[in-house]
Amino acid sequence: MRVYSAAAMCDVIDVTLFKFNHYDNLIWTKALNQLDYLQADDNSIIISPEQMQLLLDSNFGREIKRIKATTFELIHRDASSIFFLDKIVEEFENLKWIKLSLSKSRSFSRMVEDFEGGNRQIKYSYKILKATLRLSDFLPVADINRINKPLKQIGIIIDKPYKTHATRDLVMQIEMAMNSDTVDDTSAEILSFILDVIDNKLEGDNPDILFVTDW
Repeated sequence: MRVYSAAAMCDVIDVTLFKFNHYDNLIWTKALNQLDYLQADDNSIIISPEQMQLLLDSNFGREIKRIKATTFELIHRDASSIFFLDKIVEEFENLKWIKLSLSKSRSFSRMVEDFEGGNRQIKYSYKILKATLRLSDFLPVADINRINKPLKQIGIIIDKPYKTHATRDLVMQIEMAMNSDTVDDTSAEILSFILDVIDNKLEGDNPDILFVTDW
């Protein structure tokens, strides 16, 4: 088993930009003027991660360098959508599309309080819309072969080595497989590791997730 980031599972995300935030509005305007985007609706467009990176590098290179040089303790003072979008493009390695949605709400805040430590933290507004969970990305072949039978028995896969589920439904089905009398302790540990990969963000957003095994 290998350490695996849930960010690597994201295929499509929806990023909320706020019209009354200076940098958000600037990013939105430049995207409309500079990129060959797809129109989703009146307040949403769809672009590729490559387009986003080009937009950031072309227009905000100086800001990105300055923020990356900022210490962690002070990052909340300078972190903007520029910083977070740059991190998303960098860390979401399998991302295929970014949906940019413009909110006209005047009442918003990305700052939250860490009540235990007394620190201010930033919560960025994005939602995972589509994801892919490919077992071969983090499990050895022997482990995959071991759990394929219980995965088929519970209906997570059927006649093909892949199937799409809502994330919460998938979590429930994996838990059912773990509790099955036909699953031994080793298989249960593998299934538990898969659940650990599906983090709270994925469960909360509940995107459609393509579950892919091998056989």
